[in-house]
Amino acid sequence: MLRNKGLVWCFEAVLIITIAKSACCLVPRPRGVSLTNASLYYPHDGKWVCLDGSKTIDFLQINDDYCDCTDASDEPGTAACPEGTFHCDNKGYRYKNIPSSRVNDGICDCCDASDEYGYSNTKCVNTCAELGRAEQELRKWAAEIHRQGSAKRSEMINKGKHLRSEREKRRSDLEVQRQQQEMLKNEKEEIKKQAETAENEALELFKELQKEKENDFPTLEEPLRQEATENFLRYDVNKDNFVDIVELQLDIALDQDRNGIVTVEEAKYFLDERDRVDLQSFITLSWPRIKPMQMLSQGIFKPPAEMNPELQHVGENKGELPNDNHPTEEEKRSQTYEEIDEEGDGEEVYEEEEPNVGVGSVSEVSTAAPDYDPETQRFIDLANEARNAYADAERELRDIDQELNELKMQIAKDYGPHDEYSTLEGECFKFEDREYVYTLCPFDRTSQQPTAGGTETTLGRWDQWVADGKNKYAQQKYSRGASCWNGPQRSAVVQFKCALESKITAVSEPNRCEYHFDFETPAACDEATFIASEKHLRDEL
Repeated sequence: MLRNKGLVWCFEAVLIITIAKSACCLVPRPRGVSLTNASLYYPHDGKWVCLDGSKTIDFLQINDDYCDCTDASDEPGTAACPEGTFHCDNKGYRYKNIPSSRVNDGICDCCDASDEYGYSNTKCVNTCAELGRAEQELRKWAAEIHRQGSAKRSEMINKGKHLRSEREKRRSDLEVQRQQQEMLKNEKEEIKKQAETAENEALELFKELQKEKENDFPTLEEPLRQEATENFLRYDVNKDNFVDIVELQLDIALDQDRNGIVTVEEAKYFLDERDRVDLQSFITLSWPRIKPMQMLSQGIFKPPAEMNPELQHVGENKGELPNDNHPTEEEKRSQTYEEIDEEGDGEEVYEEEEPNVGVGSVSEVSTAAPDYDPETQRFIDLANEARNAYADAERELRDIDQELNELKMQIAKDYGPHDEYSTLEGECFKFEDREYVYTLCPFDRTSQQPTAGGTETTLGRWDQWVADGKNKYAQQKYSRGASCWNGPQRSAVVQFKCALESKITAVSEPNRCEYHFDFETPAACDEATFIASEKHLRDEL
């Protein structure tokens, strides 16, 4: 026991002397402990407390190849604790922390070979100096890229600030313009109301005058309607409330070509090319065509010159048949069908599955506008002008509001600490691999499309910046993309890197429906930040 205490006293004395001598030299610390954690491994009366405070052990038990602390802090230089961490100093290159289970496992993990101190057969060579020189060359090249990229970034910053200034000015102008347009719209609305009030009064007066005229003169439409109804009932032989082709074929007066029969085509002409019509359709569509034929057959109607020449010929020469040298309509259609069959190699000609009965077709008949008197028409024209002027003012106001909202969204958008990313908006960049063509439109959307062609799929729409450590503007996130099959909505993360030109360098899908873009741009070149990181790296090297 006394011997152990003496050893501890000697170790503490040596440690204190070493610390005093190494003010400008190496700081003594147990193997596997980093320089920043060296102060945590000082003994106190020969004792040492585990870093998690769970246990106090003798200082000599550190790195004795036996795990005493639950947090593995007592074995930083051995493989005794499975959860321990070994620190590689790697002087001349980057330091490295490895799991303590890799210590003395026969594999060189640290470039300074410090992790394989217990095996002399392990041929580990210290390559830190060589790696450090390669790292320095790489950093020199990166420094030059950042220097040139920062110059381009300054240009992008100036353009971004100019864009913001223009947007702010445009927003101010639009806000003033909107106030003026709002006043103009209200003025046009008031004029429209007054014009419509006068129009309504004029129309009411016109209607009253029309009613008085109708009361003074009996209408001529009722006798015509009654006549059409009577003929409908006469043609409706089977009393099914419809007049069809067969029923019209019974009336020889409807034989247009005077060949002694009423063909299906002739009957369908009077039915407005339908199979049958109801009463209302008969009155409005069929009767105006049938009545002249009845009058023609009775010899009380002579067709006008612009009528069908064939009917005109029949009217002048009653009872004569048309010239046999000219084919009838039925023969023409038969010839046409034969030609179609010959050209189509016997393909079937399909007809409609259900007959067209013509119900509800009355709405197709155009109704002439009332013949207004000049004074009433003047009020109507004034009201129409007022309505058009109000509609124009209202549309102009909507256009101003839409542009104003877009400007406000752009102004509120985060384009980087100095608006350096602002110039990327409105541009789209493409990247093609063996399967897809990927598109990135910064601050808008990302998408993919098969190289062989096909539908473009949205991978995500602009969402927000995503910080990577201290760099707030390292990544962009695009979310709310098209949904995957039986999966979530697609999304994408865009990683920004410094380069002399803006382009996509790689696209991957690390997780299902989650995409990763590597995007290089001068906007990501910050020389001041790079110099600061270089200083930290030199301290490491």
